Amino acid sequence: MAKKNALLAGLDGLISQANTTPAVPEAKPKRAKKVYKTVCYSINPELDDKIKYIAYYDRKKVNAVVSEALAAYIENWT
Repeated sequence: MAKKNALLAGLDGLISQANTTPAVPEAKPKRAKKVYKTVCYSINPELDDKIKYIAYYDRKKVNAVVSEALAAYIENWT
């Protein structure tokens, strides 16, 4: 019986600590997500290596490098 009382006292202590509200950190503002469409194209492996090199050198994602290149091409084409 002594063990049961000690266990209940320990649980009551934990429950009383759990009822206190912890400090809530401020929420970080969420960045606006860009909408992308996933597509698949076949390209020359040498061109792929150059795109990956540019992305690594500029510290960008491959997707960003390809998107910027296509946007510049489309702007010059029209």
